[in-house]
Amino acid sequence: MNTMETFPRDKLDPRRTTGLILCGMGGPDSPEAVQPFLRNLFQDPLIFPVPRLVAGLAGRLIAWRRAPEVRERYAMVSEDSATPQLPTTRRQAALLAEKMNAAGRSTLPGVAMRYWDPYPDQTVAELMGNGARQFLIVPTYPQYSGATNGSTIDYVLDSLSRITPGAAVHVVADWNLLPGFIASLAKPASDRLEAWADAGLDPAVCSLVYVAHSLPMSFIKKGDPYLVRTQETIKAVHALVTARMAELGRTEWFEALQAGGREPCLTFQSKVGPIAWLGPQIDQEVPRLGAAGCRHLMVQPVSFTCEHIETLLELDVELKEEAAAAGIVDFNRGAALNLDPVWLDSLAAELLDNSFAPEVDRIVP
Repeated sequence: MNTMETFPRDKLDPRRTTGLILCGMGGPDSPEAVQPFLRNLFQDPLIFPVPRLVAGLAGRLIAWRRAPEVRERYAMVSEDSATPQLPTTRRQAALLAEKMNAAGRSTLPGVAMRYWDPYPDQTVAELMGNGARQFLIVPTYPQYSGATNGSTIDYVLDSLSRITPGAAVHVVADWNLLPGFIASLAKPASDRLEAWADAGLDPAVCSLVYVAHSLPMSFIKKGDPYLVRTQETIKAVHALVTARMAELGRTEWFEALQAGGREPCLTFQSKVGPIAWLGPQIDQEVPRLGAAGCRHLMVQPVSFTCEHIETLLELDVELKEEAAAAGIVDFNRGAALNLDPVWLDSLAAELLDNSFAPEVDRIVP
């Protein structure tokens, strides 16, 4: 498997048409898609590391057992049990391509998913049929992990190597410190804290908690950079929040928060199974905060570009219910990035500035 340092980073020809591929995990688009989606997920050795000889059978068995419950959970956030992830990602790709076209870089938008439609083979073929001759791969995971970014990017690269061998390819492995990304996470947190301070709330009953998707500890022990990349994101976001509170003259109030003031409070979500995962888990931390007197809570996710089951159900429904049971009367959750213009503008600028060779250096035959 490639690492962050070994993915291809060809300088693209600014005069050729580029196929932009936003890639991610994907999700079911119907009740019938839930089981095959799970099967694909659990047959990925980077997600479920078991011996290859038993991986296929184990993946099918886990998918079969979990599908009824997962199907019900998807139905709680969507009438057709379809994740909103795909349509949002398609719109993100379209908007990024619009911005790049406006800057003089002919760009076609595409979306490729790891575990469900549309798969990379389909996306690459469509982009080539529309004139793309070079490719820009951008993961929808902000912080790099071999289990997410690595697996997904490799999957797209495999399609490119088979369908259009020799094409120039530029991979953006992740964008955990992209300025617009950091600003887009900091704003809802800062706005909520400002509202609480203006309302005269006691900071000792207010908390700001960041939440990231968890990962098995075994991955981190083997050198996966996900935890470090996530901590870098949190540090940068919290620095902006801290600066904003200082501008408002609220530093003393901010530093007196029950949690998330002087030091950021990082938690994790979506642990599966009995093995050790990154923690603390937010569904354990929030009841602890409530028991210690927290009554006003701001939860800011930092891992998601789109709303999906882990925000709409795990946070907005299940965590909110746990918070209420713990005495928290004011529960707030920052949105996923979705179509946030600050983030999209910043990502487009990053792609334009660093993916293409200077025009004078490249000549199209």
